[in-house]
Amino acid sequence: MPKIIGENLDMLCNFQIRPGSGSLPRGDINRFYEAARKKQGAPLTYLAGSQMCERVHRNDVVLIVTGTRNEKHLPVGETDGHLGAASLARAVDLAFGAKAVVTLEECNLKPVSACMRAAGLNLRDAKDLYDVDGAAYMDIWPYGPEASKVHARELIEKFNPKAIVFIEKHGPNEKGYFHTVTGNRIDEQKIANTQYLLPLAKERGILTIGAGDGGNEIGNGKIYEEIKHIPECLYGVKCRCGCGGGIATVSETDVFLSSAISNWGIYGMVAMIAYLKKDVNIMHDEDTEARMLIADVMEGAVDGETDRPIPAVDGIPLEGGQALVTLMREVVSNGLKNVTRKV
Repeated sequence: MPKIIGENLDMLCNFQIRPGSGSLPRGDINRFYEAARKKQGAPLTYLAGSQMCERVHRNDVVLIVTGTRNEKHLPVGETDGHLGAASLARAVDLAFGAKAVVTLEECNLKPVSACMRAAGLNLRDAKDLYDVDGAAYMDIWPYGPEASKVHARELIEKFNPKAIVFIEKHGPNEKGYFHTVTGNRIDEQKIANTQYLLPLAKERGILTIGAGDGGNEIGNGKIYEEIKHIPECLYGVKCRCGCGGGIATVSETDVFLSSAISNWGIYGMVAMIAYLKKDVNIMHDEDTEARMLIADVMEGAVDGETDRPIPAVDGIPLEGGQALVTLMREVVSNGLKNVTRKV
């Protein structure tokens, strides 16, 4: 039964309703999902949710990595990633009695903090994390590769996380360069280079999960070769900056949640956790979705499709996100019911 629930959640996570004129050509999302499913075998939400349930327990730490940065277009980040981080942090508390540590560039701090509070979480210093119910800690990740290498090790040693989840977080291509989904180079000196967490996690046996939708986010390395050979993926092989590496990242996680919108992949994983823990309310509801999104936008986060501070995620308005939350909660609720048919 859990895998059947996972199948349905996977379908919802990859339901393609993003604008057809956007940065991802129609059909790419389905191709990414098919490649990720073939590579990993079972439903992706099932894999991620069940692994979280096996690895994370009371008072453990889950490290959540999110936030995008582009000085011109995304000065305080975009809504995709922010809401997923808050939804997951809430679930980590309710499902496991564990603590969420969210790491991001400083420019993302205000909108993500607003999302976290809208989800019902208390933000506290690291020293007070275990003294307050529903507490989470916000960590600032420095810019550039050298500082990132140091910070990655410091975080692992300080918190000893049982899982690290990357949400809509850029990863480097085979040449070591970062790109937007539209093929433009991102200066590695002006962003958090969080991929340095991956080898440290592998050394210590820490579960890693990545949620991405465009081929350039950490986790997509699981299907790196497949992305390069999808002809419709406009910049998978050849980007605009001339480095010759394309946008496809080589950063691979243990489980990759391929989804139409990165937030949705996390929502699907959280819904799976809710099913396995037999409590639908581990997943946030429609009103919480609205509070999170509006709080995020009011602090300057923009819709990644339009670059405008409007209540939308990758071109999907608030009502669309709420509808998805409704359907996912229904999948969980109905899956938990024992229905006996009368003859």
